[in-house]
Amino acid sequence: MCKKKTSVLLCILLLIVLILAFALRWALANYGHVSMDEIVFHLNMPLEGADANLLTDYLRTSLLPAILIWLACLALMTFPRSRHFALSFYGRKTDRNKPLFSIQLLPLHLPAWLFAFGLFCALLSVYLRADMLFSFTDYMKNQFTRSSFIEQEYVFPEDVEITFPQAKRNLINIYIESGETSSADHASGGLMNTNYTPELTQIAKENISFSQSELIEGAAAAPGCGWTIAGLVAQTSGLPLKLPNHYNNVMSKYETFLPGAVSLGEILEKEGYHNYFMCGSDFSFGGRLKYFSAHGNYEIFDYNWAKAYHKIPEDYHVFWGFEDARLFTFAKEKLTEIAAKDEPFNFSLLTVDTHIPEGYVCDLCPHKYTSQYADVWACASAQISDFVSWLQEQPFYENTMVVITGDHLSMNSHFYGANTDDDYLGQAKRKVYNAFLNTAAEPVKETNRLFTTMDIFPTVLGGLGARIEGERLGLGTNLFSEEETLSEKYGFPKLFAELQKKSTFYNEVLLFP
Repeated sequence: MCKKKTSVLLCILLLIVLILAFALRWALANYGHVSMDEIVFHLNMPLEGADANLLTDYLRTSLLPAILIWLACLALMTFPRSRHFALSFYGRKTDRNKPLFSIQLLPLHLPAWLFAFGLFCALLSVYLRADMLFSFTDYMKNQFTRSSFIEQEYVFPEDVEITFPQAKRNLINIYIESGETSSADHASGGLMNTNYTPELTQIAKENISFSQSELIEGAAAAPGCGWTIAGLVAQTSGLPLKLPNHYNNVMSKYETFLPGAVSLGEILEKEGYHNYFMCGSDFSFGGRLKYFSAHGNYEIFDYNWAKAYHKIPEDYHVFWGFEDARLFTFAKEKLTEIAAKDEPFNFSLLTVDTHIPEGYVCDLCPHKYTSQYADVWACASAQISDFVSWLQEQPFYENTMVVITGDHLSMNSHFYGANTDDDYLGQAKRKVYNAFLNTAAEPVKETNRLFTTMDIFPTVLGGLGARIEGERLGLGTNLFSEEETLSEKYGFPKLFAELQKKSTFYNEVLLFP
């Protein structure tokens, strides 16, 4: 009985090792180097609105092979000792009764202790590989290391006097999925030999684009700001998105998202703005619907809206919902309608075609590069430029500021290759894109600044002409001012290290007040 229990236990352990090994391989192929913060967040969120193709791909290329190999191992381990398979190979001119050579596949019968040791080594190997990629050990250590940094540096927006000009300027936010300056060439501030995004580079050159050098660079993505909803939270609330690992499905149990935070949408709503958000996917994915509904009462136009209002056929679904070509068409229609109203508006839209693993190739995409991802980026750059040109031709543009930013760095690390060897805890070379068009303010210092995407929050208000007492909101600093950012005050290593530690203030005041 003891031997049977041991055998069953070893078989289960073998299955676990195989599933973990294949899952790690699949995660690297589809997501690159994701953070533990992102993994923990999505484990605590329902999968509503997720791309079904990703789940199908995981089942087909990861789970199924792991199970098949496991079944094959079970067959070898349970095959009778007295039997074996023999494969014989015959030469063309030899006697058919005399094989040229033969291979015997003997059944696998190892001592239990040796088999267990082999599984332990395999499991350790998977863990060490995962730890190297996801910094699992550091993450767990940070969960038990308290820091008062956020408590000391957080500026409550509700306690700050924010004065808007009498004539309020409209705001259009264009969030580019995985948009970073790295896709440009070296001469422009990117990391590639070819500039795959020439139009975006030109927009940044001709307008205000904050940079860490004299070239077209951008913002660092701090810990807890490296995936879509986290990037949006960072740029609208000046906060990272952190979930303590001891809560189970916390975000699915709460009707509000970061109830202790005050965001851009809430500030604008208080000033008489109407908030809108448009995207080509199901907006409920990742908690986006909860966040923007609770923080600014946004009116949402997403994939479900497009189906409900017959913008697309009922059974239409590509990539995450509908492609960016349709997104920009719908945005033009909606903006024309919104601009006719007698109220200032904040209209945000989030692209999706440049999502990992290789982006979506639409009918407009060129096929001039060997990389699909490069073609997709070239297409995205041209489409955004065309949309901006359309905006500049509209009557409402004269009184509208346009902000173009990436939501976070791309997780397709293979595309950038060896160029991802970074300093500053992996955040120095690759930076998030930003461009500010038709602003009501001019920056004191536009280049050679250290900043993160959390600084975009007060910077957008500064660009609208709002005067911010102290020039800081949340953990962000208004880049139009000469006020020092937290990145400039502490440096990236110190700032990022503190943000990764446990913050009782964040958990009890912002996340679960």
